[in-house]
Parts: sequence; structure tokens; C-alpha cells
Amino acid sequence: MVAALLSAFAAAGGLILDKICLSRERITLRVYLPLVFVFLCLFSLLLSPTLGRIDFQIALLPNSLFLLFLMVIMAIAWNVLFYQSIQKERVSEHEMITMTAPLVTVLLAAAFFPEERDGRILLLAIVASVALFFARGEKRHFLLDQQSYNLFLGVVLMSAENIIFRELLYSYTPVALYAIRTLILAVFFMAYYSPRYQQVSAKHWWMIVGSALFGLVTMLAKLYAFSSIGVVHATLITLLAPLIVFFASWEILHERIRARVVIAAIVILAAVSWATVLGGS
Repeated sequence: MVAALLSAFAAAGGLILDKICLSRERITLRVYLPLVFVFLCLFSLLLSPTLGRIDFQIALLPNSLFLLFLMVIMAIAWNVLFYQSIQKERVSEHEMITMTAPLVTVLLAAAFFPEERDGRILLLAIVASVALFFARGEKRHFLLDQQSYNLFLGVVLMSAENIIFRELLYSYTPVALYAIRTLILAVFFMAYYSPRYQQVSAKHWWMIVGSALFGLVTMLAKLYAFSSIGVVHATLITLLAPLIVFFASWEILHERIRARVVIAAIVILAAVSWATVLGGS
């Protein structure tokens, strides 16, 4: 429960900071993306000696290695699509599309894992996801351009990766799994983009470090939540993140916010509270 809440708040803060870095500060994606993953890798490796453990008997099985490979491919693809969208779209429009991710994740989790099929919590997660999506939806949001289609593809890949996470957590601790993931992605993005980090200002270095810290907390907390309370319940709680982003975009980035967001907030808070009571019973 606490891990999922922490993930929600960190995800919201990270998205706002990413938007400021890529849009307002105009840090190029070819510099930002590889450096973020370098710091993510360093931070997760620092935690690995105490929190990183691997069950090699399971991890080295062919199906486990295939899932690890699939996770890396999906992670590369959706991160590129995700950050391209942050750079080009308004935060509110970007978040509108990414709000489909919880619903996709919940449905996939219920399809692949019998233990995730608690009908009451599953229903609450679906209701909260749909309520948030339609409360925020406007006619112009459904007129998708190429960038929106790319982001939606990224959302599907992100959701599918969450299902792979759940399976790999049987053989990896969250820190070990995330350290391996970020190490491979950091090497790939550094080789692919070849960033000229000498031209990065001191201010931008600190902003990139901050984004990496938000990302680290978001992902590790989510993985711990997956392993403790399950994908569906954790996803329901992390639905609080879009609400935080909406209110932050209104306050910090001066983007318009509507009453429907407040209604969605009430629905989601009620769903999270109810699911928490059910989970504790």
C-alpha cells in the first residue's frame, strides 16, 4: 500500500520535472534519455549489494531469459515513445493518453494471473480507470495524430512490461531486476545517441539527476507493490498519479483544469479507500 502510494507521488513529480526539462529547458532527447538511464543504473547498482538478490536456478531457465530479453526490448521502445511525447505534447494531453495504461495493465494482469482476479478489487480498478479517462476526455483528445498513436503504442508496451515484471519478480528482487534493466538500457542509449554531455550545463545536470531519482523511486516502489499486493491493487493506487499531475500542471505549468478532474479524483479516492479496506479484511 505505502509502496504504491509512493510510486504514484514519485511518478507525478517525475513527469512534471521531465516536462520542464524537455519542453521548457529544451534539453534534447538524445542527451536527456541516455543520461537519465546512466544515473538510474548507478543509483540502482548502489542499492544492489544490500537489496539485490537473484534466484539463478529460475533466472537462467530459457523462458526466464526470454522474458528478460522481451522486457528490455519493450522498455527501450516505450521509453523512446514516452519521452518523445513529453517533449512535444502538453502535459495534460500526454497524461490523457497514458491514462489508458492502468486499464490495459489491469486487464492483462487479470488475463494472465489467476491470483489477480479478486472480482471486487478488479471492478474498482476498472471503474476508477474508466472514470478518470472519460472525466478528462474531450473531443479533441480523440482526434489522434501520429504522435498520439506512437504514445498509445508506448502505453501498450509499458502495460505489457508490467506483466513481465510480475513474472520475473519470482526470481529477482525488485532492486536486482531494475538494476539489470537500467544497466542494459543505459548501455544501449549511450551507444545509440552518443550524447555530448560536455555541453550539459550544471543546472541541467542536477535536473537530470532529479529526474532519475524520481524514476528510481517510481519504478522500485511499483515493483515492491507488485510483489506485495499484486498488479491490480497496486495499479489502482497508482491511479492517483494522473490526478496529482493534473493539479500540478494547473498550479505549476498553468494548464487549464476542469471540474471533471475533481469528480474523477473523488471516484478514484473512494475506489482506493474501498480497495484498501477490502485488502485488509
